[in-house]
Amino acid sequence: MVKSKFRWLAFVPVLITAAITSGLVGLVYISFDPAVASVLPIFLIAILMAIFVLLWLIRGEARTKIIVAELNFDNLVIRRYYGLSGPVTFYYRDLSGFTISILPASNTAYEYLYIKQGDKNIGKLSEFYHRNYAELKTELRSRIKDLGYVDFSYNKEFKEIFI
Repeated sequence: MVKSKFRWLAFVPVLITAAITSGLVGLVYISFDPAVASVLPIFLIAILMAIFVLLWLIRGEARTKIIVAELNFDNLVIRRYYGLSGPVTFYYRDLSGFTISILPASNTAYEYLYIKQGDKNIGKLSEFYHRNYAELKTELRSRIKDLGYVDFSYNKEFKEIFI
């Protein structure tokens, strides 16, 4: 059995979420003050942007990428949201395979592995969030089919936030 381990960077979204949430609460509280009525449109835009970023962090990162994956003899168990959600078991025989994408970042790039069931991504492992990514990738390669490289797409990532 191989179980994923987080890098310290996986906990940065928690800090960002806490900061944005506290700022959002403050903005909402201040917006009810009649003295700031003239800047209320700016506050509303800031509130909407904060809500969008929170959705991205929670639905896009914690739900799909910051997952605990446990690779067992004949199945894969995924727990989303830092491993806090209930386990979902997928048998290797039911999986189509996995694809690899490279996510460009400033001064570097990170490899992402998308575990597929049919055409649907059921889990993502990454060099950015998972300390033992290479070990997980090697283990998966021995259990399911490597479907090769696919170009990274921000559009697909954005769509998966809401699916």
